[in-house]
Amino acid sequence: MGSRWKRARRRARRLYTVVYAALAGAKTGTNAIVMRGAVLDCEQGGSIEIGEQSVIHRGAMLLSYSGFIRLGKRCSVNPYSVLYGHGGLIVGDYVRIAAHCVIIPANHGTALDGGLIADQPLSRLGIRIGDDVWLGAGVRVLDGAQIGNGCVVAAGAVVRGTLEPNGIYAGVPARLIRYRSATTTYLKSKKHGLDCAETATTVTAP
Repeated sequence: MGSRWKRARRRARRLYTVVYAALAGAKTGTNAIVMRGAVLDCEQGGSIEIGEQSVIHRGAMLLSYSGFIRLGKRCSVNPYSVLYGHGGLIVGDYVRIAAHCVIIPANHGTALDGGLIADQPLSRLGIRIGDDVWLGAGVRVLDGAQIGNGCVVAAGAVVRGTLEPNGIYAGVPARLIRYRSATTTYLKSKKHGLDCAETATTVTAP
């Protein structure tokens, strides 16, 4: 595929982004891209802001639900992830959100004397995700979570509470496994010719 075609495709995607975001009531920064098939929904009130050079892939959904969603610059929200606004969702810069993640800054009341769960008020504590974070496929982030800068969250983990900066977390609920390594040496796989990482020293706890 030639560079001219790539530039034309990029321009078309940017034009679509500007028009679709305007119709949805969302704001997008310079060179942000919302792919066809992604959903931005402010119909129930609230706001959505997508930072410069961020990409919302096909099948992803950003739903403000009378709250707000703010994505920083150069973030990616991959296919079939769902981000809710409710009590407020703030995502920093350079954040990678893999496919099928769900981030919801709200929770149902469950009191036995409170009537039907569907009728009970929601908590809306909000969620904050720092810079340079990677959420693996299928991660669930629950109301009130605070994810520090540089965190890695393994696929399928359920996040609640506070995650320390530069930590690697896994499990249900997510627990600290170790801290990210300070240096990484890249090797080449003999079998597949792929780059594989070998870690060296380890970052100490902040």
